[in-house]
Amino acid sequence: MKKRDKLIGFLFSDIARFRGIIFENLMKPHGLTHAQAYVLNHLFLEDGLTQTELAARMHVGTVTVSGLLDRLETRGFVRRSADDRDRRAKKVWLTDEASGLLDHMVREFSNMNDIAVEGLSDDEVAEMTRMLRKVRANLAAKVT
Repeated sequence: MKKRDKLIGFLFSDIARFRGIIFENLMKPHGLTHAQAYVLNHLFLEDGLTQTELAARMHVGTVTVSGLLDRLETRGFVRRSADDRDRRAKKVWLTDEASGLLDHMVREFSNMNDIAVEGLSDDEVAEMTRMLRKVRANLAAKVT
């Protein structure tokens, strides 16, 4: 194993873990986990996705999404309804209560990003973003 391989792997793992911990702490006042916030984020981007579509976008199993949605539904943040085109499928919709979380989540994502790039210039952030998009594209191309 190359030294580079160890360093890159640890960096990606640490960054993801630290972001998850920080975001989880920022969402605690609303009783949301990082995973639940991730579900809501997808629905803020496109409301009315099916559970299967959510699972595919999150790269997790439908059982995982179902459990997350159960908890979000209990809290009153989402509601599920049958898909008009496929009665076996369930569409997921944000409730009015969840829409109140959007501003908070956007603000906290911004705070977390400010923490992450502290001490970097705008040019460095732009270059890092460009490189990370390339890395993401490389990895996404291998995900089946």
